[in-house]
Amino acid sequence: MEKLNKKLAQELESPFHAYLFLGNTSSHLLRQAKIFGSKVLFGSEEEIEHPDIKVVASENLNTLGVDDIRNIIENDGLVPVEGKYKIVIFPPVKSLTEEASNALLKTLEEPSESSIFILTSSGKFWSHARDDSILGVLSTIKSRCRTIFIDSDIETEFNFAEEDFINFMESNKREDEDFKTIPKEFVTTLESLKDVGNNSTEKVFKFQQFVKIIDEYRKDKEDSSQVNSTRFIISSFEYLTRNLLLSQEFGKKEFRYCELLQESMDDLDKGMRPNIVLNNFAIVSSKL
Repeated sequence: MEKLNKKLAQELESPFHAYLFLGNTSSHLLRQAKIFGSKVLFGSEEEIEHPDIKVVASENLNTLGVDDIRNIIENDGLVPVEGKYKIVIFPPVKSLTEEASNALLKTLEEPSESSIFILTSSGKFWSHARDDSILGVLSTIKSRCRTIFIDSDIETEFNFAEEDFINFMESNKREDEDFKTIPKEFVTTLESLKDVGNNSTEKVFKFQQFVKIIDEYRKDKEDSSQVNSTRFIISSFEYLTRNLLLSQEFGKKEFRYCELLQESMDDLDKGMRPNIVLNNFAIVSSKL
């Protein structure tokens, strides 16, 4: 039987009215949401089918529309049948329509004491957003939720503590890679890159430092193949993205910054040279 994630277990004593669960696997996210609901209501880690645990269904598997939101709020109601809470789970979807986002936002802004909303999203959940109105709505929804990463193989806080960062890198490494002796200077430099408003010259300089530290780290290894520079940067950007997503100050600029980070990771994954990708990122992101 699958166990409840440790971070979710810490929420049981005083659950929040709205959560955003993020992870890599849709099925794992949905199972964890159901187990969390069962644990809150019944103290059980089994996936209990009950009227007070509602999984939102949609005719369109990729998009939730305003009718899907209204069916939950108006038709089903948010009053529990017999438990303390009515728990509403949104399975991972690619997008919300603007009307659905507005309807959901209104509900989250006026939370019921007897309801808990759980939104789940796997992978690049921000990648469908392409205009400011959608970006604004989504970032506002996110700000009303308590965001928790529940990857099955990662227990980390994404707070730029050296040990925390090393644990993340080690959990994502290949067998031949070694990240146990990452210099503290690298973590400090990475943390400085989360400042969205830096000018392009300053940011280019920081990225140059970023690459230089990686190169020196590789040279210090007896076997330089233990550190793949491209994979190192991609994993570092993923860590940086997660830190931003957990930030209470997450808004339009941070949302767009995450998009640019993801686009850079995609370019690196396609084989583009790191220096070119990082310089482009520095210039574009400085204009936010």
